[in-house]
Amino acid sequence: MNIVGQIINGYLFEEALGSGSFGDVYKVSRNGKKYAAKVLSETYILDEFKNEQNRITREIDVLKNVKGENLIQYQEDFYFENEFGVMEYVIVMEYFEGITLRNFLKADISLDALIHIFVDILSGVKDLHNTIIENEGIIHRDLKPDNIMIDEKLNVKIIDYGLSKIIDFSSITSTGTQIGSPLYMSPEQLKDSKHIDYRADIYALGIILYEMLTKNIPYKAATLPELLLKILNDPIIPPKQYNPDISDGLESIIFKATAKEPYARFQTVDEFIGAFDKKNTQEELITVGKYYAWIYREKAVTEQFEKINKADIIYPIHVQNWIKNLHLYFAKNGFKNVIIDPSTQRLSYVAFANTKGLVDLPYSPDKGVISLEYLHNPQKRKEYIDTWYSTVSMGYKLVLPYHYISNTDYPVEKIDDWIKINIQLIDESLQVVDEGKEKYAMISIGLGHLVFQADKILSYFVHAQVDGFIVQVSDMKQLNEQSLGSYLDFMINLQKYTNKPVIALKVPIPLGLALIAKGIHGFSLGLASIDYFDEQYIKEERDSFNLYSKFYFPQVLSFLTYPKKDTFAFEQLYNYFGSCSCKWCSGKSAIEIGTGDKGIQLHHWQMMLEEVDKINEYAGIDKISYLKGRIESALNNLDMIPKEILGSQRNTDYYKLLKNLKKII
Repeated sequence: MNIVGQIINGYLFEEALGSGSFGDVYKVSRNGKKYAAKVLSETYILDEFKNEQNRITREIDVLKNVKGENLIQYQEDFYFENEFGVMEYVIVMEYFEGITLRNFLKADISLDALIHIFVDILSGVKDLHNTIIENEGIIHRDLKPDNIMIDEKLNVKIIDYGLSKIIDFSSITSTGTQIGSPLYMSPEQLKDSKHIDYRADIYALGIILYEMLTKNIPYKAATLPELLLKILNDPIIPPKQYNPDISDGLESIIFKATAKEPYARFQTVDEFIGAFDKKNTQEELITVGKYYAWIYREKAVTEQFEKINKADIIYPIHVQNWIKNLHLYFAKNGFKNVIIDPSTQRLSYVAFANTKGLVDLPYSPDKGVISLEYLHNPQKRKEYIDTWYSTVSMGYKLVLPYHYISNTDYPVEKIDDWIKINIQLIDESLQVVDEGKEKYAMISIGLGHLVFQADKILSYFVHAQVDGFIVQVSDMKQLNEQSLGSYLDFMINLQKYTNKPVIALKVPIPLGLALIAKGIHGFSLGLASIDYFDEQYIKEERDSFNLYSKFYFPQVLSFLTYPKKDTFAFEQLYNYFGSCSCKWCSGKSAIEIGTGDKGIQLHHWQMMLEEVDKINEYAGIDKISYLKGRIESALNNLDMIPKEILGSQRNTDYYKLLKNLKKII
């Protein structure tokens, strides 16, 4: 049907601009002003209005509400009866005199102009994402150079941003000479287009930026199936391969925007824009490895140790009243080097009421536990957060309220709820913390759920606007080669994609050293207890009492245990490996060192600092080579210890850990 030259509802239809499976687009005018009119096809209308939630109505809602100088604006919509007596539906939009970005890129344009244009595109998408319809922001879903217009003054307009997207796969030819919309679809959109979020648009924007700066596409594919496989599985061709003048910073921006996993991309358009505000550079986080002592009741040890050492400490706040001298010592020193752990995860277990110190916390529940239902109540959650902050506000470094994600007192399907409530606690706690304080998010989760849901955990926590992360994983004794690799990957990815320091809490010493060798910021271990963290610990009715003392032997990268007060057993071990020359052991006999816990704890703390300092002396791959040598030596030393000295304490789990670490680091 040709309606050019007709006047419909006061609009003169002047020229046909294009057509598609949804209908036709015309240039129209009324009262001397030009507009673009989309006339929807009869078939499309009939198909859509069969549905209660049809896309036409939803698209109109979007168009009416979206505002932004880089978005084509809605004018009106109406019906008219054509010459055959059929009702036609028309959507009238602002008319923009320009050409598509695809055509614009055929000319030579300076890098500065391209960046300026792209930031305007980002601003338009930001306005789209910030438009709330039915409690959700708008996702474009089909961003591509054909949907972006540019005029002679380099003004930018994004068009066709309603929800009824028609993606025409037939635009890909068998020779690959033309690549259409699928090129801009993220991997998750190809897998499940109904369940995507803003980060699918981030991916499309990254591909558009790639084209703008290289005048090429990031995948070589001759057919549609080959293209889809490459989007799902292959890295993009490095932009510098096509344009060597692209800066490292710009290339990094493209790599981040087009990452396969949503959590690895920019999480918001604001964050994407911010990358350009930093002059296209984002330095990869380079950290100096650190050991953090988890201090529970070791006031005398801490005071003596800090007289000659600079220490970094994690302090569980629930000991503040029953180990008052330790708390007063930290307060006297202004908590400058202390990360305060709020001990909140134990409050979601019934046993917390029998644990000394926990019931005295001002934010501890009067009865029952802090349950999901409790935390879903906005008023109770606010009181919880406010009381928490009033308790810890004297500190400079704070762990925000958190709970164990894999809580076995709840059915497994509640894991997502625990993840979400932890994120909500982070977001809302950040609003009450005074400016200038360091904020840490704690991720406390079971090993199995971390291994099998690593991507999900990352996708939630990479949003957190904190200064660092502490990760505490239960069931670490079950580490095998596969789960160990997954754990290491998670820690590396968390630090890489957030660009924030990550600390591993309560991990075996060689694993902590391996994390530092891999570039992770630090690890933490208690001075009195060196057991792996386990959920059972926070479910117990009272803190466990250890009948054994433990002394760190660098020759095996671990502690060896002996019965408390059995100095003869300790003397056998100590003499077998030779005397220790650390500051706290030098010149002392085995009997002097092994009597009581203080000397052992001072030795442990000192050795952790020295182990970390030694790894920090190496760079890059040399760190790994050094640690592999230490692991090999530790395995040999364990094999050589006489049975009459080692007794029955051969730890097969630890032995397997060393062997697996050696394989995968």
